[in-house]
Amino acid sequence: MIVPGVYVQEQQYSLNPLKIDSRCLCGIAGVAESGPINKPVLISGFDEYLKVFGGFDTAGILPCSVYSFFKNGGKECVVVRIADEQTASCASYTVKNSKGQFTLTAKTPGKWGNYITVSVWKESAESFSITLNFKNKSESFIHLEYEKNSPRYFESYINAHSSLCKATVNGSFGHIEPVLMTPFSGGREGLSALTAKHFIGNYSGLDKYAGIGCFESRNDISLIAVPDVCILQNKIDILAVQNAMLNQAERFPGRFAILDIPKDLDTVEAANWAGKLSSPCAAAYYPFVYMIDPLDAMGIATVCVPPSGAVCGNIAATDSEKGIFHAPANRILEGAVSLSCKTTTGEQEILYDAKINVLKYFPGRGVKIWGAKTLSSDTEWKYINVRRTFSKVCASLREGTQWAVFETNDKKLWKRLVRQVSGFLLDLWRKGFFAGSTPEQGFYVRCDEELNPPENVDKGILTCEVGIAIVQPVEFFKITLTAEKDGASVYLQTE
Repeated sequence: MIVPGVYVQEQQYSLNPLKIDSRCLCGIAGVAESGPINKPVLISGFDEYLKVFGGFDTAGILPCSVYSFFKNGGKECVVVRIADEQTASCASYTVKNSKGQFTLTAKTPGKWGNYITVSVWKESAESFSITLNFKNKSESFIHLEYEKNSPRYFESYINAHSSLCKATVNGSFGHIEPVLMTPFSGGREGLSALTAKHFIGNYSGLDKYAGIGCFESRNDISLIAVPDVCILQNKIDILAVQNAMLNQAERFPGRFAILDIPKDLDTVEAANWAGKLSSPCAAAYYPFVYMIDPLDAMGIATVCVPPSGAVCGNIAATDSEKGIFHAPANRILEGAVSLSCKTTTGEQEILYDAKINVLKYFPGRGVKIWGAKTLSSDTEWKYINVRRTFSKVCASLREGTQWAVFETNDKKLWKRLVRQVSGFLLDLWRKGFFAGSTPEQGFYVRCDEELNPPENVDKGILTCEVGIAIVQPVEFFKITLTAEKDGASVYLQTE
């Protein structure tokens, strides 16, 4: 039995192991048949996409791109539907009588709603039934009542059970007349006035965003693609959207933009186009690909699409199967059967010099990604896997060393930090992330008196220097971790 009193039990501090987040979440924005506009929706499979955003009956290429993403190994993506909210509208069906009106409205904007039909059967003076049909889907609501206190009151019952539309009642509407297969009307996609600003959008808060600005509401997105930018007629608009993608990728640690070179550009024009884009956090691909039309049961018909969706799926698959440090190249694009244009060896050299990743067709094998370059003019960041690996390591260090804030800044803390970071990097070296036949050739960790002079210690500043030699090119990239007590945060400075 414990005697009453005050007891002190000391516990040894346990460091949580640093880890690399292997998740590769892709953000894809484009034109969809249906679904919410300017709302980021997490999608874990193409069947789920079809339920939320509809099928292939759209002017955009988004469904084909998302289909290619999953077919090429992608596991999850955040989809954003782009449209002009001012001109987009929901289809509806309205019945009026002397006491009020009853309206059925499609749940999301678009001309898809014009294909919903409504049939009404009158059962008695107090009840009726409604059937809604859309493509192969049918919803029937029987024994609906006009009495508001009834559990089967028609407005609340339809709203609780329909996935196609919502019901609204104005006044004391009652006694609906029978109709048969009457279509909704007034649905518009909102594409006639679509410009670059709709794709670029904005971000001004967690619930105020549009376009690719929707992706800024999430910090876990690794890749971003906008395949439907190709529907813009003005090349200046396309370039503006792609530069906005670069800007976002550079502002968000670990984010990388996948760009499509416009379809109608020849080799020289494509090279000039890439020359207007420069970033270590982006890569460009050329040309467009012909993929098997998902709607063709025979597997014969094809459709021409930008490659970004399939490329994102390939990168996600490479991350999962081999690791982020592997170059996402020399991989087959599943579903692709040919290219929009053939390039000669000389043309491929021009494109490669312009930092464009060429897609090549190999008879009997299919279409392959033949390059892993970024759009950076800095040779240190010329490869996609190098830039993305560096970003992932930095993110892990930033997250995993937060514990150092507010700790006593002394040699014991320095040793603990070195031990934790060294263990993390040693594990990565063993997995092949870094170059060198020994750990010393692959990385180093330094936290000593030279980096932490008394004046910095007095200010509550802790500095730890980390060097990593990512596989190809074999050079050290210097990372400086700085923890400040006043800011209660960890900063990373790279060189």
